[in-house]
Amino acid sequence: MNVKYVKFAIAGGVLLSAFLFLIFTSFQSENLAYFLTVDEIAAKGQTLNGRGIRVEGKIVPRSLKRNRERMNLAFRMQGENATLPISYTGVPPDLLENGFPVIAEGKIDARGVLVAKNLMVACPSKFEEMEKTGEKVPDGKSHLEMIQKAGKSKTLAVN
Repeated sequence: MNVKYVKFAIAGGVLLSAFLFLIFTSFQSENLAYFLTVDEIAAKGQTLNGRGIRVEGKIVPRSLKRNRERMNLAFRMQGENATLPISYTGVPPDLLENGFPVIAEGKIDARGVLVAKNLMVACPSKFEEMEKTGEKVPDGKSHLEMIQKAGKSKTLAVN
């Protein structure tokens, strides 16, 4: 066998091994998160415990509780027919207020609370773009109707 061929085969094997290792480990990353709605989480229940989840929804008005000393937030996120309790420890986003759309990313614990490791507020420019394209921008009235509907069902996202 030629020395050049052996060197080429070794280098190719190392590169292939490194590539396969990166692919394999990327699918086991904690950074992978399923993007679900609050209602989808309610339907799946306990099967999502411990999995990475990303969920978007609005903060139920008057549900936002802050503990500034511990840098802890707790609130409920609403869907069409269900609500989901969220807990977050860390510096909150600047625009975080009751009724605002947020994206929370984390894992659901045994109590059914989404323990968020990442919390983002949906950008107000999103609504400006909706207006420009002629889409219906959610108003206060439709927001209140969704809250009342979710409240009447009394369904929690995770039991």
